[in-house]
Amino acid sequence: MLRLMHTFEGQIIPPAILAAVRTGEIGAFCLFGGKNIASPVHLRELSAALHAAAAEGNQPPPLIGIDQEGGQLMAVTGGGLTELPGNMALGATRSPQLARSAGRVLGRELLAMGVNLNFVPCLDVNINPANPVVGTRSFGDDPALVAELGVALIEGIQGEGVLASAKHFPGHGDTNADSHFDAPVVEHSRQRIEVVELRPFRAAIEAGVGAIMSGHVIYPEFDPSAPATLSRAILTDLLRGELGFGGLVLTDAMDMAAALRGGVLPSLQMALNAGVDLVLLAHLPNQMALDAALANLRNPASEARILKARQAIPRELPALSLLGSAEHAAIAQEIADQSITLVRNGQQQLPLQAGEDETIVVVVPRPANLTPADTSALVQIALADAIRARHARTVALELPRSANDDELAAVLEASRGAAHVIVGTINAGDDPAQVALVEALRERGDRPLVISLRTPYDLAMFPGVETYLCTYSIRPASMEAAARVLFGEIPARGLLPCAIPGIAASGFGLVVA
Repeated sequence: MLRLMHTFEGQIIPPAILAAVRTGEIGAFCLFGGKNIASPVHLRELSAALHAAAAEGNQPPPLIGIDQEGGQLMAVTGGGLTELPGNMALGATRSPQLARSAGRVLGRELLAMGVNLNFVPCLDVNINPANPVVGTRSFGDDPALVAELGVALIEGIQGEGVLASAKHFPGHGDTNADSHFDAPVVEHSRQRIEVVELRPFRAAIEAGVGAIMSGHVIYPEFDPSAPATLSRAILTDLLRGELGFGGLVLTDAMDMAAALRGGVLPSLQMALNAGVDLVLLAHLPNQMALDAALANLRNPASEARILKARQAIPRELPALSLLGSAEHAAIAQEIADQSITLVRNGQQQLPLQAGEDETIVVVVPRPANLTPADTSALVQIALADAIRARHARTVALELPRSANDDELAAVLEASRGAAHVIVGTINAGDDPAQVALVEALRERGDRPLVISLRTPYDLAMFPGVETYLCTYSIRPASMEAAARVLFGEIPARGLLPCAIPGIAASGFGLVVA
């Protein structure tokens, strides 16, 4: 069925899937890092095989989509591919020019790997600090900023021939639940939704975004019970009717708990009847059987939109050699350099001063995937390496997430006597061990310098910290940029893209030359 976006098990395309592409039964795919993708070269090979199967059956090329956001969610890495810092880092730069450049990098590199649909950008306005799933995937908490940078990113991606898909309509930013596990509810009036949640999507539609992905979020103002993905009131009446969107409507992954209301098949039927063009089956089992069971749910308008998108797919792909080019690496580094935000600089602790015989200790959390929409566990945080390149006597320590007392004590002992202790934090509000470490260092008089490596909200957990920076990313460019700021090679030019409640307003940032 053309209105289903399939995936498959393993890193080899099953013969039955290739046969269905040849006959036109399947025309769209979502591929997942690890599950399907071994490397950029492998992704190009998968894409080529799917394209070849379509051509053999005189079918248009298939839509091939992935989640390649940059920052915390990248379906494919390695092989020299450019690792962008992500949306919240862009929010800290306040630069639509850099957002457009980031989009161009994403578009070029994806197309070189044979991918023609990217599930970006997140247009969720991250107003709620307790949001467990959006966070740094958002540009920030200002609807105007999210709209401006989102449009620039879309223009960059689509200018390279890759469809962008704005998400998660009508907005997943002001939620305190993860729709992978539960259905969030946004209890706001139409007036409030209009000026906050819908503003970025209206801007994206006006800019010609090719696709919009629905969120599994309940908006009682429009539909008292069904999440947006299953709601005709939201996807047809609001998105198509009021907002005038004429592109592809995709669902978020349909294996998420918030979407499975009453069982798999009924939920898929509800999504298709709500006005969805492409249902993203994600990790649901028995996808060919689902295809057969839903074959009668034809929608000529949806099928025409899908065909139009497939016919516009570029047939000629750029060379893989452009992955991680000097130009692309420079863009990633410029975004990182301009994003580093200095919130506090107690007693002018920066730039760092350390004698040759003095030790700098760098403690970072062990990276983990804190949500299914997260690939952080695959990243090695290279902050200590970047600092060691400037100060040889640098010691790297790692604190396991939810560290026990012995692990915490070992880090404290290993950092004793250092001239400077630099502590990276990641969602410290959900990890008491990180808070305990920072407070123990302060109690013994070490004056730890704290760097939030994800959202800036960690400062609320230790408001007494004197010096506090934000990087919004653990990607290599961000770690290099942090070291540059620490040693005074560049000023901290970033501005907070979202407020730290009770501590600092959105748009705040100190500048230290």
